[in-house]
Amino acid sequence: MFEVKKALPVWGATMKNKWNQFAGFYTKLEKPGEVTFRIAARSYYRLYVDGNMLASGPARTAEHYCRVDEIRTELKGQADIAVEVVALSKPEKYCNDCTMEDGLFLCEILDADGEVLAATGGEEWKYRELLYRRSLVETMSHSRGILEYYDLTPTSFDWMRGKSEWEPWALVEEKIGWLPRNAKYPTYRPLDMQAMTGIYDEVVDKEAFENPPLSLAKLFNPTYFSVIPEENYFVDQIRAEKSVPFSGKMKRLSPTEYEITPGVQPTGCVWEREFSDVGFIDFTISVEKECTLDVLNTDHRGLYGAIRGNSYCSRYHLAPGSYHLTTFEQKLTRYVKFVLRTEGKVTVTRPRLLEDTYPDGRENSFSCSDGELNRIYEAARRTLRLCTLDIYMDCPQRERGGWLCDSQFNGPASWLMFGDLTVEHDFLENFLLTDPDEKWKSFFPEVYPGVHKSPEEVGITNWSFWLVTELYDYYQRSGDREFIDKYACRIERFIEGMLTLRGESGLLENLPNAFVDWSISNKEFNLQPINVPNNCLAVCLLERAAEMYRKPEWAKTAQEMRTVIEGLTGSGALFGADGDAAVLENGRFHRTGVKTEAGMALELWSGFHLENKVYIQQFVNALGPCPEYRPNPNVGRTNMFIGMMIRFEVLARLGRSEQLIRELKDVYLQELRDGSGTLFENVHALSGCHAFNGEAGALIVNQVLGLGQPLQLTKTVTICPHPARLRWAVGTAETEDGTIFMDWSSEPDEHRLVVRLQLPKGWKYEFQRPFELEGWEIKIEVSSLAA
Repeated sequence: MFEVKKALPVWGATMKNKWNQFAGFYTKLEKPGEVTFRIAARSYYRLYVDGNMLASGPARTAEHYCRVDEIRTELKGQADIAVEVVALSKPEKYCNDCTMEDGLFLCEILDADGEVLAATGGEEWKYRELLYRRSLVETMSHSRGILEYYDLTPTSFDWMRGKSEWEPWALVEEKIGWLPRNAKYPTYRPLDMQAMTGIYDEVVDKEAFENPPLSLAKLFNPTYFSVIPEENYFVDQIRAEKSVPFSGKMKRLSPTEYEITPGVQPTGCVWEREFSDVGFIDFTISVEKECTLDVLNTDHRGLYGAIRGNSYCSRYHLAPGSYHLTTFEQKLTRYVKFVLRTEGKVTVTRPRLLEDTYPDGRENSFSCSDGELNRIYEAARRTLRLCTLDIYMDCPQRERGGWLCDSQFNGPASWLMFGDLTVEHDFLENFLLTDPDEKWKSFFPEVYPGVHKSPEEVGITNWSFWLVTELYDYYQRSGDREFIDKYACRIERFIEGMLTLRGESGLLENLPNAFVDWSISNKEFNLQPINVPNNCLAVCLLERAAEMYRKPEWAKTAQEMRTVIEGLTGSGALFGADGDAAVLENGRFHRTGVKTEAGMALELWSGFHLENKVYIQQFVNALGPCPEYRPNPNVGRTNMFIGMMIRFEVLARLGRSEQLIRELKDVYLQELRDGSGTLFENVHALSGCHAFNGEAGALIVNQVLGLGQPLQLTKTVTICPHPARLRWAVGTAETEDGTIFMDWSSEPDEHRLVVRLQLPKGWKYEFQRPFELEGWEIKIEVSSLAA
């Protein structure tokens, strides 16, 4: 636990707004020098020093806990310290990126000697409710918080300089568990929008289509949407507009500043970057007359190049005057569009992003003689970085929530590309801190930090299976036995709950809210009453948990279930003959449903059919995005999430590297051609940024360079290069003991390969000769990096 010296958690004693409360806290420091801010908050905070943004947070964690951010800076003299805190909440209590608990703020400021200069709960800190942000506004998506909608005057932010009527605060009585933040902090590096690419009039489009995200949001949050005042709705307005030729005037005052005189319609200005990034949109603006400013962001253009309104915009009502504005929400941005609704002149600077992602220092690297593979690797790395901060996020804007299953693939990618385990540690701990007595059969939530109206609801049930498999892999990667043992009881409670689902068949039956893949594998007739792929995954988790916790009874149960699965009628005997589901009738099993590629991939991933050469041959060569043989029409095809990624991992485990590389290129090069430098959730998606694709980069390192996952537990790394027709490859991987350097050069015509490997002190390697290198002359040059 984190030890707080003096600070106590506080919140407003009285609040005018019931939902989505917005609070301001202020103190003044008189002493120059280095200071450390220790901050915790719910839901989110923004820290300012002398009116300039210094940090945003917090690192998210479980209900009834708070992680304490520690932020250091140098003060030159007297300093005004201000913090905005939003406490998001809706009647449905449904959200994927925060717990929607009651508001809370804790902060203590320490000097270089550790003396507390100011602490909440003392008289140094002042408070007021901030009413310039509207509290009842449409949500960004079905599972996120509210849009930003502000009513501002040039004096709205004066409270940050101590000019305000202050209000009473009260101590928070709830018992909080304070935890350290282990994940790295973002840098807030400014990223300029690289070019202004258009200025238009915005007019009503009578052919505008329905807004699916908003419809979905209303479906999930009906009570909340019923209390939003009509004047606070604006998403449909901006989505129903289209761009036409500009009728006003624009003058460029400097390379980054523009003076705009609107025409007869609102003015739309578009800026863009080469690739998507995530950060806070930051800019200055001066308005001659009252102005409504809509700030839109997106990672893609429409089918015909338009930048249309969407559900991630921010709206500002500005009184005449000058403003420096920074969005409170992080934005996934390749394009920024300002829509100016005013009759007066506007002076605006080119916006920039204050980067809010994982601070990738490029400690680990990869490159090879194949430029296409290098492009895919970099896109996978970018995708993972934009989705990684304090937790692994499904995506950096629509949800920002941490999903199990995704994280099974984020973990190895983060370790191999970033050399970092801190995010994975905190991500797993958040789930492991959930109360088993509150959750259905002691399962884990599907996504967390997040919340449902009923604490018992866990969502997709078999996502909990992936937590155990990832925890096992994390242990191999980290060797952190203390962490594993700390949560042994929580894992035991989950497995006890899972095994109550075993029926007469000996397998898990009628698993509710199950998931395999966004494909036909997820149809009810494939999931019930017995879903074979998910039972295979259950066997896998039991085997891993038994090894990790030395539980022979779990291994015995796993073997019993494995025997039943392997004995199912026709199980794996004839490709395409067996459906994904099964039923036990009159003491006999029957396979039902449809055989699917995703189901087959999950069964193989879980350790089944590995001796069945016909099964594997058909899976490898007659499925996938670019099969060598004609696919069996009786097998349902997979999607990217998550069946295709499972397939990629299976191909890697089977040593089918050339097939893997061909499929990675087939899927991802098209996304890079059409997209924004990131990788998408679905095969037919037009845009997106989804973290699980980071594993593609790790697989390239594993299979092309041949540098396996460094295992801190045993201090070993497996070396198995697959040069194909490449001439060279080079890469590095971080460990707790230092860096692994590896490169090779290949002469395919001469069947000769030279591998150079440098290992930290105490590390050893295991060499595996792939089948395609049989008969090659292989030379391995090894040296130690011991100091």
